[in-house]
Amino acid sequence: MINDDIITQKVENMYKKYPYPSPSTDASQTNELLNLLRIFEIESKIKLEEKSFLDAGSGSGHRITNVAEFFKKCNFLGIDISEQSLKIANTLKNNKNLQNIQFQKHNIMMGVETLGKFEIVLCMGVLHHLSNPNQGLQMLTKTLKDDGIIFLYLYGKLGGHKRMLNKEMISILLDKEKLNYDLGIELVRDLDLNKFDYGWNLNFKNKKEEDALIVDSLLHANEFLYDCKDIDNLFKESNLYGYSIFGITEGTHGLIFDSSVKTNEKLSIPQTNISEILKSDLSLSRYDSLPLKEKFRIIDLIYEPNGYTIIGFTKSAYEKLTNERLKRNFIKIT
Repeated sequence: MINDDIITQKVENMYKKYPYPSPSTDASQTNELLNLLRIFEIESKIKLEEKSFLDAGSGSGHRITNVAEFFKKCNFLGIDISEQSLKIANTLKNNKNLQNIQFQKHNIMMGVETLGKFEIVLCMGVLHHLSNPNQGLQMLTKTLKDDGIIFLYLYGKLGGHKRMLNKEMISILLDKEKLNYDLGIELVRDLDLNKFDYGWNLNFKNKKEEDALIVDSLLHANEFLYDCKDIDNLFKESNLYGYSIFGITEGTHGLIFDSSVKTNEKLSIPQTNISEILKSDLSLSRYDSLPLKEKFRIIDLIYEPNGYTIIGFTKSAYEKLTNERLKRNFIKIT
């Protein structure tokens, strides 16, 4: 517990000085989360209006206030460990005159079930920064209603390999000054490493805003990276009925995830397409005969994701699911 507290304190101190995704109180078009939810609505034919949302790890609130502005009939509670980030989030809320969102300082690891029950929980780019992500997910599932779902965004191990090498190099150069973020930022710029992957590939207007992206991507105090095997192990302890991978990020763009060899369903946005890679009848037939988890691993090895968007389902939520893509890519927890 002491070590966990030390990690949590380091992360809190980091975001106090470098709020993410931006220290600016200007509204920005950080619409990745909004776009995700709109795609989910369209595909699932489920209206999200009038749903209750918990946003676990709102940061500076740029993403979730854009969502709240669009889904005006939903109720949102955003929590974060950083008071400085929440000050920015509340300023954004007030500037947009949003009545349907509240922000609260709260540690995900500490009794989130006291916050109430929600139909949708969002934990986007946050769980992997916790001192114990498995325990964090267990805590969050306690806040779900019986038919609730949880959206996660997790960093990818295979696609994040080069970033982690760069991060290690900066850490070694910092030597005994690991927490000297100003020096770390200077080293990142000196080595011309301030080129951002998806998630940090945001428009920034000044050095201060870019500094926040550099710290989060290359100087973060704590992070875990995942592949499909790790994701499966994470969900085994989640108390959920099962999960589906909704999408992956590859380089600086996103892809809708589908393990099928062929599908008649074509979305207007890019998707994984195994038949573009495994082109022979032999390789496709071998792939098609695999268990679903092994298909996931093949997609892992081909696309090398630097991030995954995953949806976890309660049993009741899964039984109501109409999205055929998510259903055929569903992993039941056994």
